[in-house]
Amino acid sequence: MAKLKPINHTGTVRGVTLKMRSLYGKVSAILDTVDFGGIWRGFSRVPFALYNGERVFLRDEVIPYDRRFLGNTSIEYGGGYIAIWNVADPSGEDPELLAADMVHEMFHAFQRQNGETRYPDDLLLLSYPDDEENYAVKYAENLLLADVFDESGLDAKKETLGRFLGARRYRESLVPNHIRQEYLTETIEGMAEYAGCMALKFISAEKYKRRVAGYAEKLRTLDGSFFDIRRGLYNSGALLCLALRDTGADFTHSVGKTERTLFDIAAGDTRPLPPTVDRSRAAAAAAEHIAAKKSMFEAFLSAHSGEVAGDWFICGYDPMNMVRLGDMLLCCHFVMLQGSGSEPPEFLQGPVLVKLKNGTANRVEGYIA
Repeated sequence: MAKLKPINHTGTVRGVTLKMRSLYGKVSAILDTVDFGGIWRGFSRVPFALYNGERVFLRDEVIPYDRRFLGNTSIEYGGGYIAIWNVADPSGEDPELLAADMVHEMFHAFQRQNGETRYPDDLLLLSYPDDEENYAVKYAENLLLADVFDESGLDAKKETLGRFLGARRYRESLVPNHIRQEYLTETIEGMAEYAGCMALKFISAEKYKRRVAGYAEKLRTLDGSFFDIRRGLYNSGALLCLALRDTGADFTHSVGKTERTLFDIAAGDTRPLPPTVDRSRAAAAAAEHIAAKKSMFEAFLSAHSGEVAGDWFICGYDPMNMVRLGDMLLCCHFVMLQGSGSEPPEFLQGPVLVKLKNGTANRVEGYIA
């Protein structure tokens, strides 16, 4: 894309532009201090963009916002891959934390550059079963993974990590299809979160320690956040990488050269080992989760009406802000629907409730916006 001439800004718009440009410069300077190859073999820095609802800020130019820039991720731009981050208020951003988060997104660019294939089916993961036994075992394994970081000796760390791996292998028999999606999500997102975490270690040792402690605390928490399965896998995937690193395992494999997930690389031939579980506590938390989810949908339906019927498939979405209940999918941010013809996809700003065809993950028969 041709470089645009500088835009003359006035008032608030000019102030935001100056703050965004200042933030960009600070983040870029911080990234100069990061040893990308030391985080993962072959990993290197890529260009990045900060954006808001009006403009996109790149290294040498500012362009008008367009819908290529959605969420915090990596996209194709200018013949390669770049990392992007949505900044609503530049004054509220910590440049060091933002730089670490940008490394997470740059790792996604690294994955795409290397032909990564181990991507999860996000829409299938949204149909995660509300199975109390699975939840109980999953919480028990979360506790074991968090406990690895409480152990002071190497042998104790290895023993606790082994118990975690065995509990995971045991849980495979409970939800075989969905646990595969968990493994894939940890591979894609957990490894990227690990990369961002290790970048933070280069940037600020204190903030790195707080972030790792935060991962562990989230795994130990049995509340509504526990049932946000995809988001929780960022934490468990990052902690699994850190636990492997702390115990001397070489897990930084060649991205794009294997179909084995991060967990399968870590676990090898580990045998299933049922963990000690608190079923009553997990059942109570699951009941609260299901009730809260039903209330969310009831609140939307009481405030919205006028279903639009049709035949589409979902071609764009924000998996971090979607909830499924039966054959209904509540998209809090946005969703893009593609019809059967050659017309462009329909972009629907959230919140929007999508009605899926019975038993499908992405076929849509109607929506309410």
